[in-house]
Amino acid sequence: MAVAYDLSDRRILVVGASSGVGRAVAWAACRAGARVALAARRRERLEEAVAEAKGGEAFALPFDTTRQDACARGVALAVERLGGLDALVYSAGMSPLRMLDAASEDEWRRALDVNLIGASLVTAAALPALREHEGRAVYVSSYSVRQPLPGLGLYRVSKVALDALIECWRMEHPDVDFTRVVVGNTANTEFAGAWSREDLKSALDVWVERKLFPAATMMRLDVLAEAILSVIAVRGYVDDIAVMPRTRDPKASPPDPKPRG
Repeated sequence: MAVAYDLSDRRILVVGASSGVGRAVAWAACRAGARVALAARRRERLEEAVAEAKGGEAFALPFDTTRQDACARGVALAVERLGGLDALVYSAGMSPLRMLDAASEDEWRRALDVNLIGASLVTAAALPALREHEGRAVYVSSYSVRQPLPGLGLYRVSKVALDALIECWRMEHPDVDFTRVVVGNTANTEFAGAWSREDLKSALDVWVERKLFPAATMMRLDVLAEAILSVIAVRGYVDDIAVMPRTRDPKASPPDPKPRG
């Protein structure tokens, strides 16, 4: 795949890089010549992602984004090894497939810890380095904020809160760029990997009955990664962008019924 941008002078921390969107962004950034720290909880998956990265320098940085001390240490190590920080990409995200009246305390806490609180903890740790190097923080949001589905309420609430968090970071720190990337349905992620067949069938029954079935288009990960890198490549301020799949070719095969992103 051709490299769309020259990022040979950029130092990038990608959080949530062990799979899905984060991994695709990290690989694309490496192909563009960037030095990239790949962060997530799963060490083995990170090391596999690093081994497959081509182009610029890449290294694995395992830490738990739900712990403040781990975020502080992880970001500090990234800044030390990279020699500074030009961009942070927060793509970590998860969602139980659960109706609100059946959601447990643990499911609520997990969704908010990963999708919202982790984003703020990592940002706070990265802020001094981003400010020093006129850097940018990029957050992966979701089209589900605009188009909710029954069973994905926990995810939507956490992403609505993430959008508010980004606005608050902008208000408190106008000298740093904070960019929100709204993402449509994306193929080949692990977003729905933990959903049971029973839960998925129940949700699909409700979506079909209410004519709420997710759009029948899916976006490739490499297309989304290129769009996110465009935000990092540009020298000007970027507020929000939305990256959506193209209209589906009617001759193409049926879509995967699991919504992503």
